[in-house]
Amino acid sequence: MSISSTTRTQRLTLIAILSAISFGLMLFPQIPLIPGADFLKLDFSIVPILIAGYWLNTSAAMWTIVLRTILKLILANEGVNTYLGLPVNIVAVVVFAVIMFWIMPQFKTKNIIKSVLAVMLATLGLTAAAVIMNWFVAVPLYANFAHFDIGKVIGLKQYFIAMVLPFNLIQGVTWGVVSLSILSILKPLQNNLNS
Repeated sequence: MSISSTTRTQRLTLIAILSAISFGLMLFPQIPLIPGADFLKLDFSIVPILIAGYWLNTSAAMWTIVLRTILKLILANEGVNTYLGLPVNIVAVVVFAVIMFWIMPQFKTKNIIKSVLAVMLATLGLTAAAVIMNWFVAVPLYANFAHFDIGKVIGLKQYFIAMVLPFNLIQGVTWGVVSLSILSILKPLQNNLNS
């Protein structure tokens, strides 16, 4: 999984670049997937994180998450929405990435079965993490600090079954397909870094 021939400076530079790209992707117009839940939006900031993990290592991927999160807090802070939504996003991204790296430690374009398995399990892990984070963190905190009680507005059962579950299942599959497709396209560049 690691690019052994890169120097420390090259590694740090690549992490910084991927963090900046990940942060930039958080600023792009995000895509609402579920009707009536415009606040659940798909973004592609996971892609540079997975690139960092597969080109360097898991530690590099985690540093990419940390740096893009700091950039978000400093440069694009939206107040309560950022403070309450970002922890859920961070946990979802970390869980997805870690499971991907665990199931498929190295990215190989010909290993389709392992790729599908990794995306499926990472999606299930992401969905479970999102449900837990929403239940124990997002829903109560939004009710207390943003005065938006999803239980009263929509109903918790409706929110989780019709919104959180399908959104995260779609999000996980989309993240996996897009990320692995981009990794395949960039494979020659990764090989150049290895050489």
